[in-house]
Amino acid sequence: MAIIKKNDVTPERPVIIVLYGTPGTGKTSVSTTAENPVLVDTDRGFDRAVQRVDTLVANNWQDITNETNTLKGYKTIVVDTAKAMLDDYLSAYAVQQDPKLAYNSLKRFGRMADDFKLFVNTIRNSGADLIFICHDKEEKDGDNTKHSPDCTGQSKDLLIRIADQVGYVCKENGKRVIKFEPQDCFVGKNVAKLDTKEVPDCTSEEFPTFMAGIVSDVKKAIQSNSEATKAANELLVSLRDDLDAALNPEDFDACLEARMKLPAVYRKAFAAEVNKKAKAKGLTYNKEENKYQAAA
Repeated sequence: MAIIKKNDVTPERPVIIVLYGTPGTGKTSVSTTAENPVLVDTDRGFDRAVQRVDTLVANNWQDITNETNTLKGYKTIVVDTAKAMLDDYLSAYAVQQDPKLAYNSLKRFGRMADDFKLFVNTIRNSGADLIFICHDKEEKDGDNTKHSPDCTGQSKDLLIRIADQVGYVCKENGKRVIKFEPQDCFVGKNVAKLDTKEVPDCTSEEFPTFMAGIVSDVKKAIQSNSEATKAANELLVSLRDDLDAALNPEDFDACLEARMKLPAVYRKAFAAEVNKKAKAKGLTYNKEENKYQAAA
């Protein structure tokens, strides 16, 4: 694979989304409104969805891997549920391949993680998006209740780590919503900085393409972040050229002022560069007048 330079705009890529919530919130129905989906059913719940889609009813890990080439023909792979895939099917498969792993949970999870990441990478390399569905797990956090995807600890950490978005499906003021921004009371992940999404009624015109719209928004946001990073790096190079050419207090004042054109995350570091080079030129910063001056 070629090296992606820091100023390159990264190409659009498949995304991974995790949706979790309590039973009856319509997680499966919502997920299958993605583009050209196939449902990998490991939880025996495909017939409860509002609409039927092509479905692989899997009883073990081999049922899934045997159909990998078939799955590549779809645009979205929906796994319902991630817990059954990871904690049941993959765990059993790891022990089947090496019975000694039944007595070594650390090594067993290492094998599970390797097989899971191979599956994910194979699907993504085919250009398909992945949506993992989880039930909701409530845990006490002091006096508060915290919601998170229902997987064992290591499986959950792996799932959240590879996901671009983690959404909590719940009811708010009588309406179903998906919340991505993490809060004290629930786990979330919001790489794309999406607002809370209200789930349309299943009889509405918006519902059949609802998840496809979210996936599209995530991809656009990631692409936009890449373009913004490229622009920021190019501006930083230009400002450093100006800083290298700075000779007098006015030049350094202009460089310090120009840092405000940069994204906030770059400003402090660039200000430190300006101060270091100004000091090397024998200048000091007058905080009262907010400008550089020759050292007394």
